[in-house]
Amino acid sequence: MIELKQEVAHVLAALAELDRRGEQKAPLMQALAGTMLDEVEQNFTAQGRPAWAGFAPSTLKRRKGGKLLQDSGRLASSITPSSDNDSAQVGTNVVYAAIHHFGGEIKRAARSQRVYFKQSKAGEVGTRFVKKSQSNFSQWATIGEHTQKIPARPYLVLTEAGIQEMEEQTTRYFGGLWI
Repeated sequence: MIELKQEVAHVLAALAELDRRGEQKAPLMQALAGTMLDEVEQNFTAQGRPAWAGFAPSTLKRRKGGKLLQDSGRLASSITPSSDNDSAQVGTNVVYAAIHHFGGEIKRAARSQRVYFKQSKAGEVGTRFVKKSQSNFSQWATIGEHTQKIPARPYLVLTEAGIQEMEEQTTRYFGGLWI
């Protein structure tokens, strides 16, 4: 029998060095989290990819246009990236974020409260609520129990292009370990 023996110590040393270099993935994870953040910001700019469900008619009357999920901008500006050596993610700590992303129903209990308006000198009462400090007219209002349906408007999603960019970042990172 013919036997081939090869000294592989240098190959094992190279593999050990590659393994050591690959332990520090924090720069890669930070880059991936940045790409995810870019994707989510683009989702808000495009108002969904694919497009989100539009405003309810009652909201259209009140808002008179504007961007979906950006009444105050709080949700969009709350998206933050985070990463460590082994993971990358984006998320938000805004309480109402999940209902907008996944959709669902909000059950509202019946309630009564004082509402504040601005009354003109002619005695006409405006149709918009104002802050108590800006009001010169108030009255009690009662709202019955009801359910509000919120359509899903998923904003924490990646497009195929975003996924491809993350794959390329990963390939470049690990490819650079061979140098």
